[in-house]
Amino acid sequence: MAIIHDDAGRRRFLSQAVMGFGLLFGLGTLGLRFVQFLVPSQKPRQSEAVLIGAESRIQPGEALSMDFGGHKILVLQTDQGVAAFSRRCTDLGCLVSWNRERQQFLCPCHRGVYDKNGTNIAGPPPRPLDRFEVIRRGEQLYVNIQST
Repeated sequence: MAIIHDDAGRRRFLSQAVMGFGLLFGLGTLGLRFVQFLVPSQKPRQSEAVLIGAESRIQPGEALSMDFGGHKILVLQTDQGVAAFSRRCTDLGCLVSWNRERQQFLCPCHRGVYDKNGTNIAGPPPRPLDRFEVIRRGEQLYVNIQST
C-alpha cells in the first residue's frame, strides 16, 4: 500500500500566514502614516538678520522696498520708529504699494487699504500686514527674516 502525502493543509497554512503577514504589514504602515499625518514633526524655524542699511537711509514719509530671498518687504518710519512690513496683502497675496500723499499702503487687487502702522482700515483684508522684526546694531538696521 502506498502512502499518499497530502500537503494541502501545509500549503493553505503557509498561504494564509503570508497573506496575514502582508495584511498586518500594510495596516501597520497605513496606521503609522496616519499618526504621522495627525502629529507632524515640528521643524524649528530658523531666522537670519539681513542688513537693511543705516537708519539715515530711510527718509520720513518714504517707504524703502526690498526683496530678500523671496520676502518682499517695505521699510518705513512709523510712530514707533522703523518698521518692516510684508508687501503681501493679507487678502489674496497681491503686492501692496506705499502711497506717500495718503501715508497708506494700497492693495491694487481689491482696494485694500492699510495705515502706516500696517493696520487694515478699508477693503476686504482680514488682518493687518505681516511685520518683520527690525534689529538695531549701532547705526545699522537689520531685518529678521525666517528661512524656509
